[in-house]
Amino acid sequence: MESNLPQKTDEQKLEAVFLYRGILDAYDAVGTELIGPNVLEEHVLPRMVYFVKEFLPEIFSQRADSSTLVDELRTFLTYFHKKVDDAQEKGTVRELTMNEIWQLRAAIFGYESVFINILGEAAIKDYVFVRMADILASYLPEALLNPSVSLLDKLQEYAKYIRDHEFVSYARVKAEGSEVTVAANGCAFARIHDSEAYQNLNVRFCPWGMIGSAIVAAHEGRGTVLKSSIFTTRGSVSHIETK
Repeated sequence: MESNLPQKTDEQKLEAVFLYRGILDAYDAVGTELIGPNVLEEHVLPRMVYFVKEFLPEIFSQRADSSTLVDELRTFLTYFHKKVDDAQEKGTVRELTMNEIWQLRAAIFGYESVFINILGEAAIKDYVFVRMADILASYLPEALLNPSVSLLDKLQEYAKYIRDHEFVSYARVKAEGSEVTVAANGCAFARIHDSEAYQNLNVRFCPWGMIGSAIVAAHEGRGTVLKSSIFTTRGSVSHIETK
């Protein structure tokens, strides 16, 4: 595994990390609102243990004490937020590693698993992702918020953005009426799809689709629904609808 993020400019890398931070913050805000202030401690961290062991076995597979790992992950989340804040202040992400981004992915899937188990998939589609798209819109790069640019142009710029950052090798978008499709292949994180978590369908929504939904929500000025993400061995196809 690569030890650092793709070798692009610091500003580009910082924007990419900031988007992932936005997904985590949106999950945290909606989880606190719907489940309670202890959602992280009581629900998310225990599930994070499972996902981190799945996604980073070379680091955590030998650790049998889950309570110890919960403590480490709690510390990581606090540390990660501070590290991103410091990176924004300094304008560089040179100290952030891909392993830390994998841990962040585990946190995101931890939240999603909690929402599916406690609230049900219908609540996620009808409310959670509508709220999250609204929150995540504030994290989007300025180029994706320009009101004079068409939605299709913004989505195409987004597809180019994740290709240029080497998070995916291929991305395609389509916008027809109230329906939008975001397809990604050759994803840097696609080995998630080979995990037991994916095989058991404990995770069902792709972050690339979530970000696409936020772009649509910000452009349209109304709620969007991430209807589904169909996972392949190397990527995903996400379907988005405006409400």
